[in-house]
Amino acid sequence: MASPVSAALATEWIESGVGARWLEAIRNETRARYALVGEWLPQGSFRGQPDAFHIWIPLASHWSRAAFAHRLGSFDISVVPSDAFTVSGQAPEAVRVCLGGTISRESLAVALGDIAQTLQSRPDQHIGVI
Repeated sequence: MASPVSAALATEWIESGVGARWLEAIRNETRARYALVGEWLPQGSFRGQPDAFHIWIPLASHWSRAAFAHRLGSFDISVVPSDAFTVSGQAPEAVRVCLGGTISRESLAVALGDIAQTLQSRPDQHIGVI
């Protein structure tokens, strides 16, 4: 059972329109972050939706999902290999990137630049941390 205080608060937010304003603010922020993806990552290198909190990056044949995730770790970027989302069969060579959370847009842009640089490199190439 929901607590009476939580129910009263939710009712107030719905009736006053506060909930709708918060939802619209969240949607606007999500779209702005997705627009950054389009600015930083090569066209066709990712899959996602403007209202989603994440994108998928299918990897070129020279990258394994583990190697790609490891390389991004050198930039302090965490991505989730597709294994975590695969119920049966072989996991695709892809990673999931979260666009939400407390990261600022500026920090997200830097991370996306590092991801773009990594996508253009090969596992055997050394690329410096920017």
